[in-house]
Amino acid sequence: MKNQLKIKLKNNEKVIGTFFTMGSANLLEALGYTFLDYVIIDTEHGPFDTETVMDLVRAAECVNLTPIIRIADVTHKEIQRAVDSGAKGIVVPCLKTLDEMKRLVEFAKFPPIGNRGFIQGRASGFGEKNWAKDIHQFMAVCNEELLVLPQCETVQCLEVIEHIVEMEGIDGIFIGPFDLSISMKMPVQFEEEAFLAALERVLKACKNAHKPAFIFTSDIKSAQKYIKQGFDGIAYSIDTAVIIQAYQRAVKQIKQQDMVT
Repeated sequence: MKNQLKIKLKNNEKVIGTFFTMGSANLLEALGYTFLDYVIIDTEHGPFDTETVMDLVRAAECVNLTPIIRIADVTHKEIQRAVDSGAKGIVVPCLKTLDEMKRLVEFAKFPPIGNRGFIQGRASGFGEKNWAKDIHQFMAVCNEELLVLPQCETVQCLEVIEHIVEMEGIDGIFIGPFDLSISMKMPVQFEEEAFLAALERVLKACKNAHKPAFIFTSDIKSAQKYIKQGFDGIAYSIDTAVIIQAYQRAVKQIKQQDMVT
């Protein structure tokens, strides 16, 4: 299956996703009816093991929702299991140095870009897809289809962002504003001049390298602002928060109507 998220980005579409932490394949499948473009299955903070992740990826695929996996760290096990499960992209937290970025590419991409491990697994139709029957085409397709998105959420990463986006195998940047603001010693002060300048720096670096810039936000107004600013992708909130807020609004409205009548 083609990476529909990457196709939309190439067509200059603004893409909207969300973080998924609740673990139900049914719930993830239901998100496919919400007009979201992608979902980030969060294995950094979420309680998921490999088998569960694979089922969640299947659920996303059956409703044309592009499955992205946020892994916990840059290790062979984390990256290999995510890509073998069928993820169309990986979001990678807590990175600081160019060496860490190089290690990420090494594990995530096949030669000649990296040195990803080979298996005729789920991501290739267990070797039965036409493109998966030729090893050279297999590696080329995997390298093209997989979005590798390191998070910019540390001061150290911010300081070398212009070099990171120029690296072959890095397909874009995902800003984690909460952790970035904490690293900048201004927790959640998203309107501070220094923080706004940091966002603009990352966005400019991505634009210059012709690579997409993603950012997380927990509120709609900020999402709209970031799209207007030029961000290509928005990760809007977390499944649990959206559900809680939706029910809070519904219950409040119902009770208000009851009081009126």
